[in-house]
Amino acid sequence: MKLTLRSLSLFFLLLWQFPLLAATFTIEVGDNFYRPAALTIQPGDVVTWKYVGQSSHPTASDNGAWATFPMNAANVAKSITFAAAGNFPYHCTAHGAPGLGQFGVITVSGITTATATARGVVPAFSVSPNPTRGLVTVSVAQLAVGHDYKLRLSNIIGREVRTVALRPEAADGGMSLNLSDLPAGMYFYSLLQNDRVVSTKRLLLQN
Repeated sequence: MKLTLRSLSLFFLLLWQFPLLAATFTIEVGDNFYRPAALTIQPGDVVTWKYVGQSSHPTASDNGAWATFPMNAANVAKSITFAAAGNFPYHCTAHGAPGLGQFGVITVSGITTATATARGVVPAFSVSPNPTRGLVTVSVAQLAVGHDYKLRLSNIIGREVRTVALRPEAADGGMSLNLSDLPAGMYFYSLLQNDRVVSTKRLLLQN
């Protein structure tokens, strides 16, 4: 009996870690596009790719998060549940490449809407100019008192290349940051609140 009660307690404790109602999102797979190309979801949510094109669009994960799956008239839908936070870039192997042509990215936020509300308003942030040649200004609004904020930069395969602490000037006119030492290409920049990802956007770094 004790073992049963312990098992039930563990089950409900694990269940509590996920949103009470997981959401399902649809990405349309057309000829040379994913729509939407950028999608932000919560842990436990389901993403369904729906075929709406005329030609074949094999969809591959840039960082090996899933096995490449077909998208064609015979395979019109594919669903994946995302349990862990992180960036999941992907592309069509026939019409794109990582960060080029027909590609997209799914961002699984490490903080749920309910948790964000409990901890305070999730701040809006941006990096400009975008595209950039290296010198950027990081702007953040509505910083909550008592919270630690960082900017994390990842490459197109999700590997972290830089993390910087956001100083108070980021919310007062913007904080300057030099990225000119990094190779040109597509990056993803994330705002971390107490080491949890609350928002992710794309950044194009040019030569």
